[in-house]
Amino acid sequence: MKVLVPLLIASIFLLSGCIDIITESYIVYASSPTLIEYNISYGYRIYLKGNLNFNYTCPVPVNSIETKLIYPYGYRKEKIGENILIKWWFNESGEKNFSVGITSKLVVKSFVVDLNRKGVKIDEIPEDLINQYCRVESTKESEKNLIDPRDPEIVSLALSIKGEENDAFLVARKIFEWLKKNTCYKAHEGNANPQPAIETLHLKSGDCDDLTFLYISLCRAVNIPARFIRGYIIDTSKGSPRAVPHAWAEVYVGFGRDGWIPVECSGTSNDVESEVYQNFGVEDAHHIRIFIDEGSNDSIEISCKGPTLQYTEEVDLEDFVIINEYKEISYGSLTVYRDGRREFK
Repeated sequence: MKVLVPLLIASIFLLSGCIDIITESYIVYASSPTLIEYNISYGYRIYLKGNLNFNYTCPVPVNSIETKLIYPYGYRKEKIGENILIKWWFNESGEKNFSVGITSKLVVKSFVVDLNRKGVKIDEIPEDLINQYCRVESTKESEKNLIDPRDPEIVSLALSIKGEENDAFLVARKIFEWLKKNTCYKAHEGNANPQPAIETLHLKSGDCDDLTFLYISLCRAVNIPARFIRGYIIDTSKGSPRAVPHAWAEVYVGFGRDGWIPVECSGTSNDVESEVYQNFGVEDAHHIRIFIDEGSNDSIEISCKGPTLQYTEEVDLEDFVIINEYKEISYGSLTVYRDGRREFK
């Protein structure tokens, strides 16, 4: 009998949009879809010969309109934080091919907040949010904490970036600007495991998971609640849409979606101002939210691990993600005004 626990984590480069118009009053970036409708199917194809014991936790997309199970047997539903999970635990035997996963219908709209907003004061953030979203997080396998707001080096850096500022939105922006000035996107080939935040700080590079975990650690170190989002990015650069695994952050600033704003940490532009304009407090319609961190080790375990299986004889496991019935309903250009207002128009 063999045991296989694959870690299927990937990341991508996010390219900054091209500027179409620059005036004294505003900057207009290239037009992009602002409302998209599609179906997404994901899970695992299994090719079995013998006996199989299969354990798999599959999050349902956050804004799913309708979800169907591809394998409607041996499962139960659970809720963790804002997430609905489908948990399969079953036995199969014989020689057969089958798939386990879900199909969901989604309609996703671009989201943006103005840069001239004032956030909540850090010392006025509700204590329950700080207790939940300013903790250390890690997996059982990681030798060091993946998200570590208690590491002395991370704490010292975060405090130096914060300075005397007490506005959560402005401090979160300052930390983002530091991240963009001092780190770069770099995939670590041959190792799918996320880097601990302190390692990313020392290397000054990492993939989407790594940069997101470092950013979250720095925010949490100064008592700004922060969490990661696990999901996909839709890539249409080669014609047909495909979903690429991805991770990004959210920070609590007192406005946005129930007080939270998105932060895309993996942009590759060398222009820090452009990164702020396009990736701080912006989430385009190509982002697919699958799982929202709820601040615990269980949360990060669920998001980082694939299925666990025990089998005799032979089994092949192949992950899949399929986008179909893809429709771009509306388009707009991200417009950034000199006074800090932003909109898709």
